[in-house]
Amino acid sequence: MKIMNYTRREASWQPRLGSGPRDAVLGTILEQLCSNGFYTVNCELSHEGIMQALIAREAQRTTAMGEGIAFPHARLPQLKQALFAVATFEEPVMFEEFPVQIICLILVPTSDPSVSLKIMAQFSRLLMEQGVKEQVLNASDPAGLRNIFKAHNPRIDKPILARDIMRPPRFSVLDTDSVATCSHLMSVNNLQAVPVLNDRREVLGEITVERLFRYGLPEFFSNLKSVSFIAEFDPFEKYFDDESDIKAGDMMEPSARIVPMDYTIMEIVFDLAIQNYLKLYVTDQDGRWIGAIDKGLVLDNVINH
Repeated sequence: MKIMNYTRREASWQPRLGSGPRDAVLGTILEQLCSNGFYTVNCELSHEGIMQALIAREAQRTTAMGEGIAFPHARLPQLKQALFAVATFEEPVMFEEFPVQIICLILVPTSDPSVSLKIMAQFSRLLMEQGVKEQVLNASDPAGLRNIFKAHNPRIDKPILARDIMRPPRFSVLDTDSVATCSHLMSVNNLQAVPVLNDRREVLGEITVERLFRYGLPEFFSNLKSVSFIAEFDPFEKYFDDESDIKAGDMMEPSARIVPMDYTIMEIVFDLAIQNYLKLYVTDQDGRWIGAIDKGLVLDNVINH
């Protein structure tokens, strides 16, 4: 099915809107999208109720995807049919720490939640194509903005790939960083794993909480049933002795799971659920790290979307 079937004529195409606080901007987009009889057909819905649903979703985790793009969305039990709007801004709208210039606001019925993910997947893929994002930002009227998307004929029956659901790069360490720096970063941000990069942003490996915690423990320690008979033993003695000299490159595990942008959702689930990788590191055609996927992200974006 064509994604364009989920539009409401010109109300879905809103170029060059004025910037402002995130919630105010979402209210402006929603007001235009849901004009001209929308609430007559969807009489159980209201502007205020939809806004509450959008804001509640943002409170769970920002819908900014990086690269200046955000996909705020809401599932509404009383909505008759999915619909969306695309809005652009000359001055960025801040979604937490992410500046956004292209917003695709999506509303879907609770009975058909996968539509929003499929729309997000196809639009994020389209906006990553060479020159398309610039065309979208340069569109000056609704018809021009609509024609850019129509020309590419996006459909919701295409497979979901890694680049469609990955989280933008956020936390990482260099191979030359100290382990103390790494452990502090992971502790403060409650991270189970962090990638180790070189200066070209290639993933060399990863450091996990388990690796840090078990460093320096003698092999026999993992086979013990009890420690009651050990009078004196400091399991972190080696860690403190070596802390000033150890670098992330020395501590990392080189077995980090690196996947391409076109890795399928089935392959993603297999690696996370069956192969038990903590994270998948998505890289571009030049081998540079561009995103990460973990079980929580899959649950959030696919199962609980």
